[in-house]
Amino acid sequence: MTFTAFVEGPLVWIAFLTFLIGSALRLILFITLSRKKDKPIYRYFSLKWMLLSIFRWLFPANPDLQKNPVFSILGYIFHICLLAVPLFYSAHMALWQESRFKWSWWTMPDNWADWMTLIVIAVAIFFIIRRIIVSSVRIITTPSDYLLIIICALPFITGYLNTHPDGTAYQWTTSIIPFYGQYATTIHILSGALMLIVVPFTKLSHWILFFVSRSVIGIEFGRRNYSV
Repeated sequence: MTFTAFVEGPLVWIAFLTFLIGSALRLILFITLSRKKDKPIYRYFSLKWMLLSIFRWLFPANPDLQKNPVFSILGYIFHICLLAVPLFYSAHMALWQESRFKWSWWTMPDNWADWMTLIVIAVAIFFIIRRIIVSSVRIITTPSDYLLIIICALPFITGYLNTHPDGTAYQWTTSIIPFYGQYATTIHILSGALMLIVVPFTKLSHWILFFVSRSVIGIEFGRRNYSV
């Protein structure tokens, strides 16, 4: 089996399984530790306060929006695009339809995917610059924070380059990396697989741990009659 065949076949499944199983294990560990350290909270379990806390922070109705409106709004946009493009891009859907699962769902127009991809890249650059120039953020930033932003942006950068082979950015990239044109698809898949694999082991696991942490906070606030 060639390296390209491995990347486009087994590695994709390894990445998906690592993402799914790793996220599930991380969630189980988080809940287990939480139950040990926060026993009183679970004795006052309240679905109402749990859902209020989650929805309050999922949508633009939380204190962060008032304190950091630009960062918060860009954060919402970034996360929406980060999820929407991989899930609803037509070329990705074609791969699912050709797979053994034969899955199919609504897809967005390709020009939407283009704009959302550019938004992800632009906001990722903003996040990096913000961590560099804002002192209060810079002092708590580690090299891994920069690396994670880059890892999230890479699938979108390579995806945009690959879907615009006649563009200036693609020509510029191939002039710097001569082999890029030959392995463009492989590099794109590698970047996506890398992001999936690192999710359970890094801060990116907040995609699922957020719901548990907000639930615990909501229950505790409800028990104490605080506003969530």
